Amino acid sequence: MATLWAHASCSQQPTMKTWDYGEFMQAVEDNKIEAVDIDAYPDHYQATVTTQEGESISVRLPNDPKLLNILTQKKVVHSVQPHRSKGLFLFRRFAILLIPGVAFLFWIWVLIDCATKEASEGNTKVVWVIIILFLNLIGALVYFSVRRPQRRRELRQ
Repeated sequence: MATLWAHASCSQQPTMKTWDYGEFMQAVEDNKIEAVDIDAYPDHYQATVTTQEGESISVRLPNDPKLLNILTQKKVVHSVQPHRSKGLFLFRRFAILLIPGVAFLFWIWVLIDCATKEASEGNTKVVWVIIILFLNLIGALVYFSVRRPQRRRELRQ
């Protein structure tokens, strides 16, 4: 029994059947195709073809400008999608995380800069810390662009 289970769990999924372009076009002409989903890669087109019997077949397509017209004439449902590369997908995810992370680090840096380097006389330090805390990134940007240069000029004099 254990041997049967091990054999069944190790079996591989069947690979998708492939056709060359000539086989595909013959099947289109013979009205054996139900749908075609085309992925547009930078250097080629790849189609997943669904036959009238429900079988899925992979076809590497040449750059044939007449193909979509032929599919339309034969009333084959078709779609063309640009290929989404994993590298671009990962870059977008990374950028989505990077931008808020950099903004948060900038906010923390400005808050620490204000708390440690602003003069303790009067309420200036307390007011700026409150502004930075409650207005978050906007408060940090205002402090960084308005008060910090002013403070640095005061120190030089």
